[in-house]
Amino acid sequence: AALGCKSSPSPAGMLKPKHIRFRALEKVKVRPRSLVQICLQRIAENFLQYDNLTAKLGRKQLEDIYAMLDLDMPLPEAALRISDENYWKRRTQAKHPNAQVERHGLSWKQTYLELELQQALERVPITVEYGNPELEALKQQVMASRLYIYQLHITQFPSHLDLSFIFDALPALCTFSITYGNKRLGMDYERAMFGMKISDAQYLARDIRVSQTLVSLSLPCNMIDDELVKVLMGGLSYGHMLTHLDLSHNKIGDRGARRLASLLDPDYCLQAVDLSDNQIHANGCMHLGAHLAENITCQVLNLRLNRCEDNGVSHLFQDMCVNKHLQSLNIACNDLTVRCLPYLNAMLAENGTLIELDVSANPLHQEEEEAAQGAPAPEQTMSSPPEDSLDNGEDDLLAGLQVSSAQLAVFAKCVMRSPALLRVDLRSCGLPPELHQRVSTAVKHRELIAKGIPVEAYERAKEVAEAEEAAAAAEEELAEGEEEEGEEKVEEKEPETEKADETEKPEGEEEKKDGE
Repeated sequence: AALGCKSSPSPAGMLKPKHIRFRALEKVKVRPRSLVQICLQRIAENFLQYDNLTAKLGRKQLEDIYAMLDLDMPLPEAALRISDENYWKRRTQAKHPNAQVERHGLSWKQTYLELELQQALERVPITVEYGNPELEALKQQVMASRLYIYQLHITQFPSHLDLSFIFDALPALCTFSITYGNKRLGMDYERAMFGMKISDAQYLARDIRVSQTLVSLSLPCNMIDDELVKVLMGGLSYGHMLTHLDLSHNKIGDRGARRLASLLDPDYCLQAVDLSDNQIHANGCMHLGAHLAENITCQVLNLRLNRCEDNGVSHLFQDMCVNKHLQSLNIACNDLTVRCLPYLNAMLAENGTLIELDVSANPLHQEEEEAAQGAPAPEQTMSSPPEDSLDNGEDDLLAGLQVSSAQLAVFAKCVMRSPALLRVDLRSCGLPPELHQRVSTAVKHRELIAKGIPVEAYERAKEVAEAEEAAAAAEEELAEGEEEEGEEKVEEKEPETEKADETEKPEGEEEKKDGE
């Protein structure tokens, strides 16, 4: 039987099928998503339907879900449910591309929530009725982000709504700035749409009195006058936590400044006061100086663009001889003349804590007026210094310079010898250019030494920059000269061409006559 049967082919003898290889397809490895990824995608799509995901999922799974979330999720829900910084970073950069997280506590969630609340408040219409859906949505947004709002900078607030719901709901609000009115009205301008009203001042005074965390208050460009200051003092007098107060660009006069000066008493801890661009005269400046004499906390005082004049500023300088804590003083644009220089010189000689002084845009030196008065001071040089020039055997700092005013020379020496003064602004004061340059250079060198910067390196860099500027100016002049020469040559060629045309015309006329 074994011999009669045909033997079946063995598996080893069978021919194997040839497989066609596609090397391009072998490089592309397409794998289907895993079940975990599908579940996470499903959870991300229905994120608001799940509760307490942090206890049910791991950290890596939560990060994957946050990376797949929609950036247009309702803000109240997102603020309460999501704490992932990467999600808030993506959402902030998509909505506010110019946002700077450094200004918002280095937290992307805080950055987004503060910017969104600011914009929501700036979009509030002029007339808002209580119970309005927009107002209710705004209150809901405030409650959802209450733990992440530390500062609010409202650049325009068209409405005159009571903001008590903000101060009552935000337990960590530290910095608040608001300007009542609308920025861009175009042809719809109305005077009543700008500035703070008495009702606004009453609301704000109540909010300041209730708040226990507010340390910085800024109310610029609100058209605040003395009466509104009186109303605001009902809350500011309770602001024992305030360290920064900004009331710039308003209409505060002497009475308002007298009330605000009480905030410099020892019961308060103001560190910076900005009253620039107001209507404070000598009387208000005198009261500020009187309270500043006993103050131990204020470090910055800004009285720029007021009307203090020589009388008020002289009393302020006298009080600053006693004060040993103020570091920055700005009295630019106050119509100060040479008559206040003796008091300023005495203050600079006795005060050893003032670091920055700005007296720019004041007519401290006017030769024409001195000549008109008929009693010009003798020229002061190295050989004839004034008696009060503080020359304690030292070399004169004004050697080679001629100063027509004795007090001006003393002022320059006091500034140059002050051990603490590191920055001084004397622009537009009428000083001689050489004197201004020498005083500014001496103060700049003192600042460089205080910062640990070599003065020689600074001077070398300054010389190189000046040389480059001079070379660039020379090149520009040369290019302009070449252009002018080219224009002159073109102008010279034009009369020659006109003469040639005139000579050609008679020849053409003669030919025509011959032809006739």
